[in-house]
Amino acid sequence: MPRIRSSLVLAVALLALTVLTGGCSSGTQPASAGCDTPGVTAEEVRLGLLYPDSGPTASSLAAVRAGIDARLGLANQAGGVHGRKIVYDWRDDQGTTEANAIGARDLIEGKGDFGILEYSLAADGSAGYLAERDVPVAGLAASDSWSTRRNMFSFSYTTGAASDTYGTFVKSRGGTRAALLTTALSTGVNDAGARLSASLRAVGIGVVDQIGYTANADSPAAIARRLAATGADTLLTVVGTPDLPAVLRELPAAGWKPKVILSVSGYDSQLLAEAGGAMTGVVVPVFYRPFEAGGPPIAGYLDAMSRYAPQIANPRQDLAMIAYIDTDLFLRGLTEAGACPTRKGFVDALRAVRSYDAGGLISPIDLSTSLGRPTTCLAFVQANATGSFDVLDERLCGRELPASGGAR
Repeated sequence: MPRIRSSLVLAVALLALTVLTGGCSSGTQPASAGCDTPGVTAEEVRLGLLYPDSGPTASSLAAVRAGIDARLGLANQAGGVHGRKIVYDWRDDQGTTEANAIGARDLIEGKGDFGILEYSLAADGSAGYLAERDVPVAGLAASDSWSTRRNMFSFSYTTGAASDTYGTFVKSRGGTRAALLTTALSTGVNDAGARLSASLRAVGIGVVDQIGYTANADSPAAIARRLAATGADTLLTVVGTPDLPAVLRELPAAGWKPKVILSVSGYDSQLLAEAGGAMTGVVVPVFYRPFEAGGPPIAGYLDAMSRYAPQIANPRQDLAMIAYIDTDLFLRGLTEAGACPTRKGFVDALRAVRSYDAGGLISPIDLSTSLGRPTTCLAFVQANATGSFDVLDERLCGRELPASGGAR
């Protein structure tokens, strides 16, 4: 499931830590000194991180390292996995497939890392190379490679088949005609927009126009006028959320007040504060337990972020949580792979897990059948005028669409 908050009562935090470290701590077997797997020594497992530290998608993905640091910090504090500390190297893929391919080779062949954590829209650049070597990968499933490569793991897929959940939600809020605003950055972005459109069409909502927007190149006022001219009553956005408020501020002057504004990203209270009210009313789908729902799993996440990722002043950020969960997923794979893990053994073991819930942060998923399957149960939160979010629907479930009803 899907997405955002501070100081905690000690008892609650300790309970949360127990929940979250139960599946990914030191394991039942000590580390084997005789392992000759790349990246694995008696003392540590070395991973590689691929993400855009520069380039056009860097600002949107900046929070992922904090989520990774928090989850690894929590694991290492508890003794690591099978007694090994988990550390990582990283490479900047600049959001391009070329740099992504180079970075992956450097991490696997140059640094000798065991596996990869990947948070990039350009993952297709290295997907074939990593699959050929059975290198386990976990991260943000933002391109079709994640739906077809058995070695690539994510707790939610926005690629592959579409689901009608987004459309069901928009219809429940009175939407009848939609316009799609997208950033022309990559195939992954375009595919996300196509699947969102397919979801609405599946419930009878027409997508009447698709408009591209490039921040610092296109005029937000001109884009707002084009959106208003579509006659739509719903705005779908696949735009990096730091860039979205500039367009939203221009909508009133363009004379357009859509019934629904659904953005694929933006569950970030810091963004709300910086937007100065421009994001008010925007709805964001969430693939995990919303921060506002609280409980021990959320308390544990917030405490880990506070202790191991203090560089993030506000940990209630969508991508930080996503990275936290996908890192937890990789740790589960290491636990299942045993005291002397191999890359193929990791992939086989994690694909055999029938129920994974990230310590209560997501609804249980069956990793043996989840490859490429869309997340059909989502939460929906809405930005309010006070700079926080309201939960509109904590769990709305739809259905997976057949291939003919997917992206076109």
